[in-house]
Amino acid sequence: MASLDSRTMLALTLSFIALTDILIILDIPILRQVFGFALLTVLPGFLIIRLLRFGKTSLEKTLFLIGLSVSFLLFVPLLMNFAYPPIGIARPISLLPLVTTFSVILVGLSLAAFRKDSLGLQINTGGFKQLTGKIATPPVLGAAFIVVLGILGGLSLMFYLDSILSLLLELSIVLIVVLIITDKVLPRFYPLYILVIAVALQYARMLASPNLFGSDAMFELYFANLVKASGVWVPSFSVSAPILSDYYAMLSVAILPNVYSILLNLSTVWVFKLVYPIIFAFVPLGLYQIFRTQIKFSSKSAFLSVFFFVSFFAFGQAMPIVTRQEIAELFFVLAALLIMKEYPQPSKKAALLIIFIGSMVVSHYATSYLFLLDLTIVCAGSAFIRSRTRQKRVESAVSITIVVLAVVITFGWYLFVSAGTPYIGLLDVGTQTVHTFSTELFANNDPLVTAAVGGTAAGLSLFHILARYWQVIAEVLILTGLASAIWLRKAQKMSLQFILFSLASLFIMLAVIAVPSLGGAIGSWRSYSIALLFLAPCCIFGVEVVVETISGWLGVNRGLVLKLTSVAFIVLLVPYFLFNYGFIYEIAENPANYAFLPTQNSNGRGVEYLDNASWSFMITAPVPIESVYASTWLSGHMGQSQVYADGVRAPELAAYGNISPNSIIDLRPMTVQPLTVQPIPSNAYIYLGAGNVQNQSIALELTHGNVRPELSISSVPELATASRVYDNGLAEVYRTQ
Repeated sequence: MASLDSRTMLALTLSFIALTDILIILDIPILRQVFGFALLTVLPGFLIIRLLRFGKTSLEKTLFLIGLSVSFLLFVPLLMNFAYPPIGIARPISLLPLVTTFSVILVGLSLAAFRKDSLGLQINTGGFKQLTGKIATPPVLGAAFIVVLGILGGLSLMFYLDSILSLLLELSIVLIVVLIITDKVLPRFYPLYILVIAVALQYARMLASPNLFGSDAMFELYFANLVKASGVWVPSFSVSAPILSDYYAMLSVAILPNVYSILLNLSTVWVFKLVYPIIFAFVPLGLYQIFRTQIKFSSKSAFLSVFFFVSFFAFGQAMPIVTRQEIAELFFVLAALLIMKEYPQPSKKAALLIIFIGSMVVSHYATSYLFLLDLTIVCAGSAFIRSRTRQKRVESAVSITIVVLAVVITFGWYLFVSAGTPYIGLLDVGTQTVHTFSTELFANNDPLVTAAVGGTAAGLSLFHILARYWQVIAEVLILTGLASAIWLRKAQKMSLQFILFSLASLFIMLAVIAVPSLGGAIGSWRSYSIALLFLAPCCIFGVEVVVETISGWLGVNRGLVLKLTSVAFIVLLVPYFLFNYGFIYEIAENPANYAFLPTQNSNGRGVEYLDNASWSFMITAPVPIESVYASTWLSGHMGQSQVYADGVRAPELAAYGNISPNSIIDLRPMTVQPLTVQPIPSNAYIYLGAGNVQNQSIALELTHGNVRPELSISSVPELATASRVYDNGLAEVYRTQ
């Protein structure tokens, strides 16, 4: 056992800060990014944790460390944003103010920890030698191999439009899971595999295109670049579309990516692609800690619960298009961990809880509202149980104080920023939900909801029908596991508090299914993904209950029950994962994407398939470079004119042309009601992205965003007389006469 005393640690910390500052100022490639990322993502939280001396285990300390570092990067620049302009620093969100302020604060935290004699570290030299000796062992090399496959799989899709490496990644993940189910991997490696699987799945998606995916991420990019260009965040700023003002109101969009971008000298796009996935990867790691402590699960069952959570397609395929929710979910999990666990330092726990709830609120409004609803339901459930059992206190249930605190933080912020648009949006959703409750109840036409409840399978392939069966089976097992956990609670399988959170999550999911306007506003996949934070273990518990119950009826001995349970886990989880991440569909339906087979397009798959969501099941709807070029050209030539585009392509103009959403008019009214809407004026531009040109259609987003039909381009009559002023072979721009 060796130790680094506080004085030595202080010297090392100050040297690290100084060295990183030099690398940033001198812009030393690679070193600037590596040291800068470590300083921003690790050091602030490390120093705060050392000061607080908080956390029971190394894993908990690591989770709180990451969360506190991200909170530091959200709130310190926010304070700079308001404090610096009055003293003459007009651009506080810029290189010199950020480097100087962060360095001063980190030095101050280092000195404070030194004075409290809490900076020293105890290092187990024997354990360190064992660790270095095990780097070349199969478990560690396997973990490294998964990350490398994730990176190469994404790059292979980007440069060669080939999915073979992504398919190998998913097979490798399946192999690891099977080895864990069959007890071939030691439990101490489980957290490592959770982290690398999460990172690999994210990178396989994010690196598959040089551009971002999805309208949310593209609007996030626009508003992040808006703040970066001005060097200051104006909280009262809003745009004509209130829902877009919500993006600007989130510090996970306006502040956090710019801190990384400026200090690491990375484009904002690559911050979203490289940095955010690493931060989001700690969400399943936090869940692993919750499942281990709150459900009394074995390490294997906790791992399988986490794997079921990441197996839902939203984690690796959909969440990268909503980067602000990725940050918010980290704080959601950290706040839940604090609430559920007892700590001997209640004042420090309360302080961290305030920080994490505040960080979640400034990261994503929908996630915060769902968290607030969870807290309210858990608090009411705890009060009901106390009244029935006549106990003054039921475990460490959520108190009314926590709920009030969360309400004040949430609505205080949302009323303050962007003219209160996040709060107005909530009122609109609530009003619409109440207004349509009687007419829309259980009339949901969201395809994801239909699939989840085993709806019509007309026109689907055999494998898509099987995927629906697996989804329904998983949901039945979730309900079975939750019901059994409630019935068998005395067996201490789940803490009461976790059961209440699970019931709250189930209630939210039922509400989303029952009321389409609510599901359309939140997003069915988003709400289901958040619900799985607490419902995922119920599926694993459900498998165990079903196998044990059937085995009991048949009189099977205990040894065989364990083997049957392992088989059941493999049969359920492996296909579920492979269906959700497109492996089975790709193998069965798109062999040309991985077998280097000739295609029907003589010009190469890039032109024909890039903007088509079905060209590969490993990646959906990437923005082709031609659309980026067209957006950039348009921004340099349109001046003060307006540009018309459909709702799917409008985000491309904002993200890559930096065109204000106020200048982008939706083509939808022109195609839906041509007789009652004013025609497109002269000297306006019409933008046709790659998908419009390829399919000769205009995409429409109907009520709730649940259905996206298409109409022919000919439904826009002005195109017949407009001049085509830009054409790169895929994307086109017209100017009306």
